[in-house]
Amino acid sequence: MGERNSRWIGCGALGCTMLAILGAAAFGQGNGVKEVSYTIDPGRVLNRIDEKVYGHFFEHIYHSANGGLWGELVWNRSFEENTAGRWSIEDGQLIQSGSGTDLRLVFGDRAWTDYEYTLEAQKTGGAEGFLILFRAASDQDYYWYNIGGWGNVRHQLEKGAAGGRRSVGRSVNGQIEKGKWYPIRVRCEGNRYQIWLDGERVLDYTDESASGGPHLAGQVGISTWSTQARFRNVKVATLDGKTLYEGLPSLGENTFGAKHWSVFGAGKAGIESDDPFNSNFCVQIDASAGQTGLSQDQFNIRKDEVYAGSLWARGRASGLTVRLVNSGDSIFAQQKLGAPGSDWQELKFELHPKVSDANATFQVVVPAGGNVWLDQVSLMPRSWQAAGGFRPDLLQAVAEIRAPIIRWPGGCFASPYRWKDGIGPQHKRRVTPREMWDDLDINSLGTDEFIALCRKVGAEPLLVVNIGTPQWNDDADTYDFLQDALDWIEYCNGPATSKWGKVRAANGHPEPYNVRYWEIDNETWGMGIDNYIAAVKRFAPAMRKADPTIELAACGSGGFDLTWNRRMIEGCGELFEYLSIHHYEDPDRFADGPYNYERFIRQTGEIIAKSSNPKMKIYCSEWNAQSTDWRTGLYAGGMLNGFERCGDIYEIGGPALFLRHVSATAWDNAFINFDQSSWFAAPNYVVMQLWRDHYAPSRIAITPESQTLNTVATRSQDGKTLYVKTVNAGDAPVAVSLKLADGSTPVAATMQMVAPGSLRSRNTLERPQAVRAESGDVRIENGAMRLTMPALSAAVVTIEL
Repeated sequence: MGERNSRWIGCGALGCTMLAILGAAAFGQGNGVKEVSYTIDPGRVLNRIDEKVYGHFFEHIYHSANGGLWGELVWNRSFEENTAGRWSIEDGQLIQSGSGTDLRLVFGDRAWTDYEYTLEAQKTGGAEGFLILFRAASDQDYYWYNIGGWGNVRHQLEKGAAGGRRSVGRSVNGQIEKGKWYPIRVRCEGNRYQIWLDGERVLDYTDESASGGPHLAGQVGISTWSTQARFRNVKVATLDGKTLYEGLPSLGENTFGAKHWSVFGAGKAGIESDDPFNSNFCVQIDASAGQTGLSQDQFNIRKDEVYAGSLWARGRASGLTVRLVNSGDSIFAQQKLGAPGSDWQELKFELHPKVSDANATFQVVVPAGGNVWLDQVSLMPRSWQAAGGFRPDLLQAVAEIRAPIIRWPGGCFASPYRWKDGIGPQHKRRVTPREMWDDLDINSLGTDEFIALCRKVGAEPLLVVNIGTPQWNDDADTYDFLQDALDWIEYCNGPATSKWGKVRAANGHPEPYNVRYWEIDNETWGMGIDNYIAAVKRFAPAMRKADPTIELAACGSGGFDLTWNRRMIEGCGELFEYLSIHHYEDPDRFADGPYNYERFIRQTGEIIAKSSNPKMKIYCSEWNAQSTDWRTGLYAGGMLNGFERCGDIYEIGGPALFLRHVSATAWDNAFINFDQSSWFAAPNYVVMQLWRDHYAPSRIAITPESQTLNTVATRSQDGKTLYVKTVNAGDAPVAVSLKLADGSTPVAATMQMVAPGSLRSRNTLERPQAVRAESGDVRIENGAMRLTMPALSAAVVTIEL
């Protein structure tokens, strides 16, 4: 698709739910169609609605930033994402010594059905415990038992299916001790799964899910999440005791190990930690046996575009070559580079392709006899550089949903984030401390780029600071995280004469950014409520002293944890303006899920009202239903209606995920889904854009209230336009009548509707507009507006007075 010409109508996902949705009194069944009638009172304003309820959340996850919205085409440009320090075998033990997330090792036969899988595991460091995989049919379809997850506080079975992952079965509180060997036993029998940990059965679960069904065959495996561990005595046997597998899995013969790169030619290449140009690793290419090089595929190359790049090199060679190769191994653009020397030097180049190729390969070639070290390989279209460095079609996708505020950089990504590594010249930026979400980010999109993004799309930035939670920061006891947060505030908001304001000015931005919104870390539940309250009491006053104009958000609940919210509000509520809560929903709860969460928001609002800070507002900074089919669209409409109804206590929203590369192994719920060539909007995007385009600041009365349809009515600032936003989550059409309370007749009425016809309807790269908004039919008869809401539909009616 590239740049898009068609207009999408937006979406979101998730939601809150309160007493009742403004809705439809059923008064007849004519022809099998339920009929509902509303009366709208434009003069009766129930609450104001802040535009920021349509905010978004941009996390560095699944290449959403580098290799996604940020236009760097090379993935793993500095070779930091590699197998060095991951899996190894020593003394009959399988050792995982990395610090990334989901460092998965799967083995065995995908045809295995019923079996017992036993092993022993020992935690040697890090934040959590172990991930024990079974019935792993693919990278996306599997079960894993998360032992010591969520900051080492509980054990929970999770099911991966169709790109998503969700908790199933009973959660058990528990921790994993460092240095202790734990025997683990998994029994798979049909759709029943039992797990024993340290001799105690912790799970007995039967998967009877209607959505996708149980996984009935698959391999076994192990993984860790921000944790180092050892494993031994691995065995898989049939239920009658026949051994299927025993021993340790092979780690393969990949002697190179830089993710996304491959080696070609007569020589060899390897990851080196000795004297890299920056960060921790570089790559050595030994071409003594003949021409050798590195290649990376899946580059979308367009004819007559100029591709500007550079690499850093040292060593011995008569020269280097960079080139583009098509699927037939024909070179269609190349440039010869000079000879490297003994010290690191930058070699710049330009490639001028005369043909297009959506799946080209980029190569760096060392001639026979050379011995060269490479680092920081970069490539970007010149036109993208001139436009600020962003990929144009994805930037347009972000702009068209018109987010009033965007939260960044995470999410979990924020908790170990070091903002100082993401400023200044690209080649000097260091890699992030932890690998997560299929990536080890090289900080190509940092503070300055994010602020530029916000300015381009008209959004206010909201920055999440790292307070040094131990589960995410190995130097939690030695690094001054408070000073780091204060320095960040000064970098963003301080004058050019201040210490960090001077750095900002030197980076090309002399004027302060004046970032108003800041959040004190993310999902801090693992550190415990008392520790987090103490952290807020330490950080909030100091941050406000650094800039008295800022407004602060503090971490609230995940799910429906009123206890956490109450403790936060009562323990330190006077120190912040926003309570930041999170909720992810089972997509099958697309109808009742929004109501349930709206009720929870109201309950939290009641606690706020009785507190020492009754002006505090609620901010749902992460919400969504975990899918990209039409269920997420229905859920988004219900959630956004709930947010508008809660406008007296609710001010900011931010669903997740915002952007996601289609190669991702989990979290298939993103609004914007892309590959190297094009993108598609998920149904949550479609609905949220439709709702956002029809935002109005005043919610007005619409009666009666029921849950036949999930409905709100709003009025424009000038009072001349009304909007009725409604969701029919039922499986039958509903005939709707709308009347104005004063009996007047509207000048005009129009409708935009999304009704794909099936809960499983979805957009794809091949069919990007299968789910879209289209014009609907509204008739004005005897002063009433009449329309029909198809089954499983969402619509906005615009009324001109």
